[in-house]
Amino acid sequence: MSDDKRKEARRRADRMRAEFKEKQKPLDWFEALYQEADGDPGLIPWGGSAEVGSPGPGSPGQEEGQNTKIQNPWAHGQARLPLIEWLDRDEQKKELSTAAIQLKALDVGCGLGHNAVALYKAGYQVTAFDISETAVKWAARNAAQLPIEWTTQNLLNLPEDWSEKFDLVSETFTIQALYGAEREMAIKSLTKLVAPKGKLLIICRGRRDDTIPKSPPLPLMPSELDQIENFGFVSTFRKDYFDNKTPSNLHFVAEFTKV
Repeated sequence: MSDDKRKEARRRADRMRAEFKEKQKPLDWFEALYQEADGDPGLIPWGGSAEVGSPGPGSPGQEEGQNTKIQNPWAHGQARLPLIEWLDRDEQKKELSTAAIQLKALDVGCGLGHNAVALYKAGYQVTAFDISETAVKWAARNAAQLPIEWTTQNLLNLPEDWSEKFDLVSETFTIQALYGAEREMAIKSLTKLVAPKGKLLIICRGRRDDTIPKSPPLPLMPSELDQIENFGFVSTFRKDYFDNKTPSNLHFVAEFTKV
């Protein structure tokens, strides 16, 4: 993707976010963004892939818990590489790979559906949702040949029968778009969806607890991730990585297991 197209996509997103926040409809801008894109995935500032490259600042390597550098975060048409890497080491899936059990996965804020497809290819029975009806229909067309359940839902008001339904709840770059009480509600909502012994996976922009972001999105702090343990989870994997922007942006991959 060209730099001009990348900048255009980000400007559109920032403009719509501000407009709908002023209208006191902070979640409606997602649908407006997908509608205005009119079928052009290059105008959606997420849903691409990233490639692991050289170590990030202060990173001696790519071992668990250390920082790595992410290259080409704007490549579209593929799942996010941190999700692919996590699926490759998914111990829960490996343990049950020989059993006659198909684990259920939920893709939160599915966008154009690339992450949902990756979950399906990893062997999960996948449900994927987004608050944007246009995004959901777009994703369903992109993966029409796959038995993925696509549905339009609001993370803050999910179906009651989804409670403790999913063996894996995968959230990529969704919570960081929310603020204040809605953000807290979203995190709590995610924890309710995970089945006993299931996993919650969060991939997000990150920031240290003593830093203040200059512009949206609002990256998650380690302290916010740590609070998930208060809902009956234990932290079972945590990793930092940096993208290739100047200056580079910190990201977190965080896995929690429900006890």
